[in-house]
Amino acid sequence: MQVFCLATPESADLQCKVCGQHYALYFDKSHEQLEHAMQLVQEALEQHHNSSAEATVHPEKAFNVPAWHGPAHMSGAAILGGAPPWVA
Repeated sequence: MQVFCLATPESADLQCKVCGQHYALYFDKSHEQLEHAMQLVQEALEQHHNSSAEATVHPEKAFNVPAWHGPAHMSGAAILGGAPPWVA
């Protein structure tokens, strides 16, 4: 399963427990797997904070969990999950 994570200034699907940053999540699988996907993203967000509690440790651009080496907005999660077309 892959999750496309997009930082948003307002309340969204998930909030980082350390710094409070909000994220909209887009999936390449069914929403029945939402709980597992959210757990994976929360773990990734916590790992970003290994060096600091500041929100700046998170990627500035959208990212995928698990990591994907192509452009994040071209991932299956972004495309199949219905990520906004302006994300690039």
